[in-house]
Formats: sequence, C-alpha cells, structure tokens
Amino acid sequence: MANVKHVGQVANTGMKCVVVFREIYDEKGNVTDDKNCLIVETERLPDMLHDDIVRVVDSEIAQNSQEFYNVAHRSLFSDGTNMLARLHKSGLLKKYPSDQINMIPNNFTSVPLSDINEIIRKQATGMSPQDIQNSMVNDTDKAPRTSTTLSQTQTNDEAVDTSEDPMSDKAIAKSMVAQAATYELEVTRLREEAYALAPDLKPKRGRPKSKATVDANT
Repeated sequence: MANVKHVGQVANTGMKCVVVFREIYDEKGNVTDDKNCLIVETERLPDMLHDDIVRVVDSEIAQNSQEFYNVAHRSLFSDGTNMLARLHKSGLLKKYPSDQINMIPNNFTSVPLSDINEIIRKQATGMSPQDIQNSMVNDTDKAPRTSTTLSQTQTNDEAVDTSEDPMSDKAIAKSMVAQAATYELEVTRLREEAYALAPDLKPKRGRPKSKATVDANT
C-alpha cells in the first residue's frame, strides 16, 4: 500500500484529521508560527464534506503536493463552494501544536508533524539525506519516532482549546491570490512551450483592417 500524504491523527484523542497548513502564515505568505498547524478533524464533518475532502486528499494532485492548502484552495465541495474558503468560514480549521499531530501515511507508521516539518526545513537548507537522518536520531529512551503510543482510553475531552480564529480572512485570501498568480505563470509557460512545438497554433498578431480601408478596397 502506498503512503498517503496529509492524513493524521490528534495524539491525545485519536481523532483522525487532514493537515491543511503545516505551519501558520501571515498575509504575505511568510511563516509566523512553525510550532502550530491548522487541521480539519474529518471525523467531525458532515458526510458530504468528509467524502469530498477524502476524495481530494486521495487525488494525484494532492499526493504530489507538499501543502494541502495549495490543493484545497482550488478544489470545490459537491455543492460548488470553494473548499479552503468554506473550511475557514465555517470554523473547521483547528489550530493545534504540531507535536500533537501524528502523521499516519500508512497503517504501520506514526510520525509527529513537528518531526516532518523539521526534516522539510533541513532539506530546504541543502542538508544531505544522511545528515538529516543522523540529526533526527532519537538518543533518548523514548519510543522510536515511527511508533505510536496512543492510548485507546483517551477521549475527545482531552483535546486542546482551538476556539480562537487561527488565520484572518485576509491571510487566507492572500494565500489564495498568491497561488493563483503562480498558476497564471505556469499557464503562460505551458502555452509558450506549446507554441514553440507548433508555431502555427500561435494567434497571429496585427491590427485588423479599418472599415475605411475595407470600403476603399471594395
């Protein structure tokens, strides 16, 4: 079975979730809080929303994306509403410490999101896979990072308080606009590559003849 991205579990409750934002961003798209994340507790969702999110998470584009919000902001629920905007407006994006979210890519692995974020940050600095692996070695007596110590007796009442608004409307909108700009650039690039392969497809430039010129020729 292939590993699945973006799927996790709240450590102290066992509540299944989808990680929408691995970190918290400001209105300019800069990371302002790398210790917390925004998730959707999928087990609390109505059936339609739950099924739609699972469908998008399982899609090839989501599995090829490092950030689920990049996919959610251009995906729609079955009723036609924007997925990211609706999750935000409905208060379904919950803020949790990233070390309290365990990512579960398969039935045998459970890794704290905080560890994954740390690995991604180290990859961005150019560290080699071996150096990253060495730096992530757990030298304590705790259980290995790939195991889970979730107790089946823990209840939903132990969940952290997530009543605050994790991101402003403007911050969400800014992230969507920034992503849209990226896609526009990609569309332009692909179009130019297509025209390079088949120049006859490129629209002809030039000003249309004026009515006076047409009449004179007639």
